[in-house]
Amino acid sequence: MKKIILFLSLILAFIVFVGCDSREKLYVLNWEEYINKDLIREFEKEFNVKVVLDTATSNEAMYNKIKNRAGKYDIVIPSDYMIERMHTEELLIKLDYSKLPNYDVSKFDTQLQELRENYFTGNQDYSVPYFWGTLGIMYNKKKAGVKELVENNGWKVFFEREIIPAGVSVGMYDSSRDAVAAAELYLNYSLNETSAEKLNEIETLLKNNFYSQWGTDELKSAVVSQNLDIALVYSGDYFDQVFLALETETEITFDMYVPTENNNIWFDAMVIPTTATKVDLAHQFINFFLDYDNALENASYVGYCSTMFDVYEAMKEDEELSDIVLHPGYYPGNVNGEPYRNLGAEIALRMDDILTKAKIR
Repeated sequence: MKKIILFLSLILAFIVFVGCDSREKLYVLNWEEYINKDLIREFEKEFNVKVVLDTATSNEAMYNKIKNRAGKYDIVIPSDYMIERMHTEELLIKLDYSKLPNYDVSKFDTQLQELRENYFTGNQDYSVPYFWGTLGIMYNKKKAGVKELVENNGWKVFFEREIIPAGVSVGMYDSSRDAVAAAELYLNYSLNETSAEKLNEIETLLKNNFYSQWGTDELKSAVVSQNLDIALVYSGDYFDQVFLALETETEITFDMYVPTENNNIWFDAMVIPTTATKVDLAHQFINFFLDYDNALENASYVGYCSTMFDVYEAMKEDEELSDIVLHPGYYPGNVNGEPYRNLGAEIALRMDDILTKAKIR
């Protein structure tokens, strides 16, 4: 009985302790496994705050949370086209660069900066680059013939059923924008296609699906566990699994092929949405992750390519990281491609409809 009373007392004490946490709270909406938690704790300690992390599985989910004011988020880390959409719909707060002493355009990769300068007008007033990358084809290198199949055919492996041998499984990204993009890359169309005729062609192509699995983060896990042989992934999906395998000292049974002449170049960025109630603290958070040492530690943990060129160069020189960073699919600057653009609500709904129909067998 005494043990029970003691146990209940401890629980009550914990509840009281948590409930009495009077620290200021900063609400961050991000992707899963996309930030170093040790750095979050350092930020909390330095600024005497509590960071509350929430995650989303897609840009559209992030948008809906901000649009519908589902939470008082102070920082969001969406992708290029969603930043453009949020900006167009006046859902972002203009950044005050006097509060970002670590911000310096010269820190960013020159090719990334060129993308930013040619993106929507004013984008640099509202967003600070976080990570960037491409799309890739992750595959099970233990299965005979799969490496050659992927490298010889590229995007064809997602659409030409006849080239896929019996027993080889293929996974497709469960996101309307990315599934449509895969078809556009295969057809050599722009990733920002709005032609009704071409979108109809893409719908027909995706409806003829032979995919064993639709998914997002679970695709990379399925390839790692050898339950899936080929999958459309973001380049960072592959690299975070490589980092994890090295950390846990497990065999790397997978690889990734990144087509360099026809691809998507994406960049995610930190923005302050209109839901923010801690605007000054949000600026401090952005500034904290712009610090060179913090950016290096974050990139080394997350696995995606840093937007800061000096960080990328430092990782190349690190003996433990160089083999990963020198992988041909790691650095987006090696790729000829284009970023997604905001194509408007009507095209977004059309893409959602294409995905819905594609998943009906």
